[in-house]
Amino acid sequence: MFLKSFKRWVFWTHLSLGLVAGIFVFFMSFSGVLLTYERQLKELSEMSYAVQPNVSIARITTDQAVAAVQRLKPDEPHIYVRWVNREGAAIPVWAGKNSYLLHPYTGEVLRHGEGSVTEFFHLVTDFHRYLSLVGEAKVIGKNITAYANLVFIFLLLSGLYLWLPKRFNWKLVKQNLLLPKGYRNHHHRNRQWHFVFGIWCLPVLLVISSTATIFHFSWANTALYGAFGESVPQREQHPEVTSLAADEVLYEDLFTKAKQHALDNGYQDWYSMWMEIGDSEHEARFYIDKSIGHRQELAYSLYFDTRNGDISKILRKEDWSSGGQAWGTARFLHTGEYFGFIGQTIAGVASLLACILVYTGIVLAWRRLIGK
Repeated sequence: MFLKSFKRWVFWTHLSLGLVAGIFVFFMSFSGVLLTYERQLKELSEMSYAVQPNVSIARITTDQAVAAVQRLKPDEPHIYVRWVNREGAAIPVWAGKNSYLLHPYTGEVLRHGEGSVTEFFHLVTDFHRYLSLVGEAKVIGKNITAYANLVFIFLLLSGLYLWLPKRFNWKLVKQNLLLPKGYRNHHHRNRQWHFVFGIWCLPVLLVISSTATIFHFSWANTALYGAFGESVPQREQHPEVTSLAADEVLYEDLFTKAKQHALDNGYQDWYSMWMEIGDSEHEARFYIDKSIGHRQELAYSLYFDTRNGDISKILRKEDWSSGGQAWGTARFLHTGEYFGFIGQTIAGVASLLACILVYTGIVLAWRRLIGK
């Protein structure tokens, strides 16, 4: 009797919360589908600016790339230069939040700003995180998506409980595990889609929704780091760098050393190498990445002292604390990028199925409530 009453309570709570938060879950899921191949599409947009390789002309040096962006933004010492390991590839550079794309042989600006593709993904990301609200209302959007995500976790777990048959045998399980060859009516189709798609994408959606909590709630980060006996690390504070004049070693020499270090450490097939200067005084950081998607297992940071060119620090994922490694893993599990292109595809398909779950759930709830 108790189990029957409890299951009834779970059902009506599942239905009610689904109706309340369903539209926001749909928004997050649909925007998640659009973000599935964000990195690949942004990379393709930059590849369209590649020029024909010219063996008779040397590419511009790292110092020339820095000088080019300094001419554009002379008051911004925080600079990124990204080298792609491909002949003729355009050179993305940043001065603070200002982005440019440089010609690899002349240093000419090929593109001002991040381009239409990246701007599109900025809009989708803002909608995914904040429902496109701006200013003070941005906090409201963030809270709505945060708590809608918590409701979604409950819907997934309660849905699993409701999915379990009263008597556990293969025939009953199969009915809710596989789609039938035909449907008696629309209601039967919606019910089967809700049950079958829900159970198949449940593990992936649980990973996506649970890892999303670390972006929204301090208690989630405290719990994650606390599981490894650590406290949440505080962001490092550096004295503001106002000028790069104190950098004495040529950046091109540092780039050459970084390429040699990559060669000596099994990263000869690096895809891109980012140089960051101006974040900390007398320091240049090179982020050497084998992947497009910043997968931490396939990348490491190399720090140089810009006064003498010596390596001051090497930071790989295994050098992080256990809690830091877990946070990094959770961050890339959320997008599926932890498993590369295949992981992204699985996450995208699961997000699409989540949209179908919202639709079928609302339709089923409407039919039941109207029927009552």
